[in-house]
Amino acid sequence: MSNDALLRIAGLNKWYGDYHALRDIDLAVAPGEKIVVCGPSGSGKSSLIRCVNGIEGFDTGELQACGIALGPAASAADLLAVRRSVGMVFQQFNLFPHMTVLQNCTLAPVSTRRQTPREAEALALELLARVRLADFAGRYPAQLSGGQQQRVAIARALCMKPSLMLFDEPTSALDPEMVNEVLDTIVALAADGMSMVCVTHEMGFARQVADRVVFMDEGQILEIATPDAFFGAPQHERTRAFLGEILR
Repeated sequence: MSNDALLRIAGLNKWYGDYHALRDIDLAVAPGEKIVVCGPSGSGKSSLIRCVNGIEGFDTGELQACGIALGPAASAADLLAVRRSVGMVFQQFNLFPHMTVLQNCTLAPVSTRRQTPREAEALALELLARVRLADFAGRYPAQLSGGQQQRVAIARALCMKPSLMLFDEPTSALDPEMVNEVLDTIVALAADGMSMVCVTHEMGFARQVADRVVFMDEGQILEIATPDAFFGAPQHERTRAFLGEILR
């Protein structure tokens, strides 16, 4: 990976008490690259991308995101800088229930990027149209389906104009009939060249979108490969067992 990597992680380790959650993680993501992270529950996938956004700290190693270095004792200023450049979409939608869709999308750009309300609203409406929800700008989260709420969450993250998007199992909280509408939105972002790291069990999505697939188990990265190689000729026995279970 060249020195212009958008995300670079080297020798990252994280413990929860005596539990070694992330073990010597090395990963680099180039601008425009789409990475899908998969693996069994408890393998460290969500912990890893939460470290990238500074939501969780780590104990040893190096992490640089969008040119900003985050160490085990990152400053509040560095964390804020990373969160301005790295968007995050969670399993749960985390929308403010007392705010309209438009207000949810404009809050952070106005408060942290110092956009004027008019600028923020114009961008929010443009991005809500992109996720096919422009007509819902005046509604409240409780008036939306789960799939619609997650698409609002994606638009909200995009309103910060991130250089890198992180998705933490964005469809896991959705009813099955709502999964595709969210995946279609992420596929469209990928087609537009958005750099992203997506934790997901949706293997069809991984085949379609990923430049590389990362397989984790027990806090380690066991395999990184192109989708063709990952699904067609996985190298690690644990990868083969995982795919045998999830694809049957």
